Amino acid sequence: MFKIDKDLPIPIYYQLKKFIIEKIEKGDFKPGDRIPTEQELCQMFGISRTPVRQALTELAYEGILYRRPGRGTFVSDHLLSSPGGNVRTIKAMIPEGKWAPPIEAAVRTWNEKNPGRKVKHEIVVTGHSQLRFKIAAAVAAGKAPDFSLVDSVWVAEFAEAGFLIPLDEIDPEWVENDYKRDFLPVFVEANSYGGKLYAIHAQTDVALLWYRRDWFNAEGISPPTTWEELIQAARHFQQDHIRRKYGMGDHAMAFPASLKAGETTSYLLLPFIWSARGDVFADGRVVLNSEAVCRAVRLLRDLVHKYKVASPKVASCEWDWPMKLFASGKVAISVGGSYESGMIKELAVWDEQTFRERVGFVPIPAGPGGEQTTTAGGMTYAIYRQSKHPDLALEILKIATGPELMRDFCVATGHHPPRLSVARSLDAEENWFLVKTQEMLSNARVRPITPDYPKVSEQLRAMIENAVARRMRVEQAVQKAAEIISAITGLPEG
Repeated sequence: MFKIDKDLPIPIYYQLKKFIIEKIEKGDFKPGDRIPTEQELCQMFGISRTPVRQALTELAYEGILYRRPGRGTFVSDHLLSSPGGNVRTIKAMIPEGKWAPPIEAAVRTWNEKNPGRKVKHEIVVTGHSQLRFKIAAAVAAGKAPDFSLVDSVWVAEFAEAGFLIPLDEIDPEWVENDYKRDFLPVFVEANSYGGKLYAIHAQTDVALLWYRRDWFNAEGISPPTTWEELIQAARHFQQDHIRRKYGMGDHAMAFPASLKAGETTSYLLLPFIWSARGDVFADGRVVLNSEAVCRAVRLLRDLVHKYKVASPKVASCEWDWPMKLFASGKVAISVGGSYESGMIKELAVWDEQTFRERVGFVPIPAGPGGEQTTTAGGMTYAIYRQSKHPDLALEILKIATGPELMRDFCVATGHHPPRLSVARSLDAEENWFLVKTQEMLSNARVRPITPDYPKVSEQLRAMIENAVARRMRVEQAVQKAAEIISAITGLPEG
């Protein structure tokens, strides 16, 4: 009987992985068979869950096993030769393991429906912070995957660089009759560049204002819909006796306003500029240097220094600092994203019902003469020009982003579906959070669509940090950012 040898220099997970492969090759585990569970394998070999999980995950990424939630892990059947031996390999790159199940399910569905054209998949998990670098390195080496997930703000950059193949060139009928009809228009815009569609939105999230619903109700305060209401609510909770009453920290609200917080700062604070009727670009010009933008940046500065409802630490914080303060009950209001809901529940140790009772959320409040708004972001699938099978890659992605798998993924992960049909299928009670926050997408905007977005975003973050930290006057910080963005993009100011 096979045993794991813990004294060997070979990693335990790898020994287990080779054991499972050998069992499949010998026919002990046949296609469609359920293999022992993680717990059963732990008991069989006297090892911890960590190497077991790693072995099974890698085998799933390599297409040898597949997972069915609630049922177990099974042996894939696409390792058997299809008629003519025509088994092709599709290579994918993703930032996190949570993205693998829709791809695995899509390949499985394809193989069931196309027994004569079976597909094998290989998935590389990079880690989110390394995804952009790994993609660029793979393309430079001529070894790009067939498709990958990319942040939606990278689409224009990668399209301009020639990394991606337009989906219109592969299947224009699907683009017109499915994508453009069932995906929200804001995502058709976000994934297009130069009049061509380059990516398929897999999920989306929105920027919002978290507030403690239970505390607001107890104090008789309505959730803020305007800047003035936001200031009034924050000042109410800033009072010493109110903070003591609820066990809060030193300040009533939190938001990220730093370079250190990375893209989170741009993603969450751009709506303040839009809600004041300001913008970064318009009609081929840089229009950042405006009174509207100055008003928005001035508000952020004043929340810290004039009204003293937010800590000066916002100008030097990490991306998740405001969310952690909110989850721990140290602030009553936090600017955040819908993607934080799961983290808030985990940190606060709240079940779904408690979260629903204690937490409220609204779009970013409206500025003078403006309206409430939000940012719509998310991850998208893109197919590379170096792909050996672009047609097949798109077929797999059509299934992975189809209504059934998209709904399963979004319900399981708490992300919003970009498909209208999936959004309409959500249960108002069971999927209450998604349904409520999905409504914000009707007034959502996407971040500036430009190949230079990473550099533009960095200047927006520097502008906000410099003003909020009072290293520069608001007008000076805005003017400097506008000038640099104009130089970066080659677009005139005005």
